[in-house]
Amino acid sequence: MDKKSENNERFTGLILLSGVDSPGIFSALFCALEPFSISVLDIEQVINRSRLILTVLIELDPAHAQAVEEDLNQCAEKLNVDIAVSFASETIESFAQKNNLVHISASAQKLTPGTIANLALSIAETGGNIERIHRSASSPSTTIEFFVSGAISESLRSATNSSALNSGLNLVIQENI
Repeated sequence: MDKKSENNERFTGLILLSGVDSPGIFSALFCALEPFSISVLDIEQVINRSRLILTVLIELDPAHAQAVEEDLNQCAEKLNVDIAVSFASETIESFAQKNNLVHISASAQKLTPGTIANLALSIAETGGNIERIHRSASSPSTTIEFFVSGAISESLRSATNSSALNSGLNLVIQENI
């Protein structure tokens, strides 16, 4: 491995916590990590029907990985949640925030699996990769926001136009979010 590659690599841990949501879970997780020399690189959290999914990407000394995992297992037992950890050396680019995302806002009175599948297929066929998804409205219609990398908005408009019209899906596509 050359010097440039070595400087570009970071030892990371991806923490996935899931369970029934309750106050104090987030703070307890970070209290368990606090004794270690760790940098927090990313955090994502979703709560859906009282179920929590929390991911945390950390950078740490490889020598501390086992101790971090042991402390997280103890934390999981105390909180009655599941915690999984995956350690790996990664390039900075693999976890860097993506720029120039295309934002797709999809709204309908009734979203069906087929409608979502057709939209996802159109995104994939244009070379796009869905980076993030979240619901931004639920009444009177449901709106789901997609943030897509690797796609050009004009290509997405062309690819999604007919399927959106046939399914009653209202799409708004914006560049460079």
